Amino acid sequence: ELASFCAAAAREALQRESEFSWQDISGIMSAMMHAGLTDVRVVQQFAATMAARAAGRCSSIGNQALLNIALAAARLGVHPDILRPMTLSMAKVLTARAICLNQIDLRQWIEIQRYCGLPGSATPSVGSQDSEAASALQQMWTQWHEHQQQQRHQ
Repeated sequence: ELASFCAAAAREALQRESEFSWQDISGIMSAMMHAGLTDVRVVQQFAATMAARAAGRCSSIGNQALLNIALAAARLGVHPDILRPMTLSMAKVLTARAICLNQIDLRQWIEIQRYCGLPGSATPSVGSQDSEAASALQQMWTQWHEHQQQQRHQ
């Protein structure tokens, strides 16, 4: 059964996390997300643990792996309070890297922000918690809206 296999994989990955690259972890989490394992406790524990660990290491994780880890954590049901620190760190890193997200990545990034209730989402709740990250998120959101406006007028 898929759920049993993924539960065993999650336990193994938790025990041997240092042996996996962030790209590997993002792939494992994405597979678990696509399998719809939101009700498997160890899978949620794995996703929450990886999101919490990634929060302090965002600057050393590639853009795609960051998006995959955060999106999978959100869709696997990791509580927004656990995912929020990673999302705030991602905002700083993505802004510092001055990357331009493609349309798919941007939709995923917005989904992550909304899930965590960050600026640019329907229910912002960052406040003074991390003003630098909030500013970065707002800047990215503004750029996205400007880009969307330009697309509509063409």
